[in-house]
Amino acid sequence: MKLLIPATLALVAVASSVDAQKYCGRDDFKVVGDYTVYNILWGEDNDKTGGQCTEVTGSTSSSVSWKTSFNWAGDNWPVKSYANAALKFQPKQVSAIKSIPTSMEYTYTYDGHIIANVAYDLFTSSSESGEVENELMVWLAALGGPWPLTDSGKPIKTVNIGGVDFDLFQGMNKKVKVFSYVAKKTAYKFSADLKKFFNELPTNNTLPQTQYLWGYS
Repeated sequence: MKLLIPATLALVAVASSVDAQKYCGRDDFKVVGDYTVYNILWGEDNDKTGGQCTEVTGSTSSSVSWKTSFNWAGDNWPVKSYANAALKFQPKQVSAIKSIPTSMEYTYTYDGHIIANVAYDLFTSSSESGEVENELMVWLAALGGPWPLTDSGKPIKTVNIGGVDFDLFQGMNKKVKVFSYVAKKTAYKFSADLKKFFNELPTNNTLPQTQYLWGYS
């Protein structure tokens, strides 16, 4: 679940305890089963006095929980950091994927002003190990007014998945085509089949079913 400058945030699961230890470095991470929980201070140079720390708090064979805290200033809109948990799996063509079941629950607290999102991030390519060609994001929260990439400035479709209403935007990040489903209202708990987000892409603005899904965070 990719978290763009997350507030103090924990993904909650029924999980066994792990050795809790904060890590605060730019590229620090911790491997827990099939998950790798990253700190990632991607844009820390925009605020030399800020920082972020992440701590894994629990895990099961199919879930992970963690919390992240940060203090950033600098310019409002450049991304400073994105703590996330990446799932290890064998790449598959989208057409061969029957379902991608998921559940997420999180909380956040903050003082002052925040600009952040809470999202799933999935990447596809024309080969199992090729460069990213398409990105599909599912935003459960847009805190403080972050905006998805969009060519038109308006949604191209509205859908309801997992009991949540989403607006779909499409834009480009250099050569990567980005689809962003943005929840109309913040969803603190979410359970759904992420494959449905692929299925709901418009026929005239979609990604090839022959693409390989190889990244999921």
